[in-house]
Amino acid sequence: MGGGKKRPTVSQLEKRVTKEEKKKEEGGKKPQMKLEASTGNLTEVSLEHVIKEIRGLKYVTPYVLASKFSLKLSRAKKVLRELESRGVVVAYDKNSRVPIYVPVAKSHKKEA
Repeated sequence: MGGGKKRPTVSQLEKRVTKEEKKKEEGGKKPQMKLEASTGNLTEVSLEHVIKEIRGLKYVTPYVLASKFSLKLSRAKKVLRELESRGVVVAYDKNSRVPIYVPVAKSHKKEA
């Protein structure tokens, strides 16, 4: 009944190959930095990279951090608590489920 998938034509194969070559030449999308999520270790270099990325955001939640750097949510929460203790972010709305943090420069603008 189904019979399998239809084979692509020669012109379709050529188009696919040229697209793949073009992506390789451009370098594709810039790879995201992974923060050694498997071991759970955070180095100073990786924390500095997180700080640099966070400063450009309006707000930061554990989910935003976890999806951006491919971390576990529990690890992202620990990172945000560490950054709060360093004074990089300020807790805007802190509850047990979803704490919302704001970068320090952004929080001063809101109060003024």
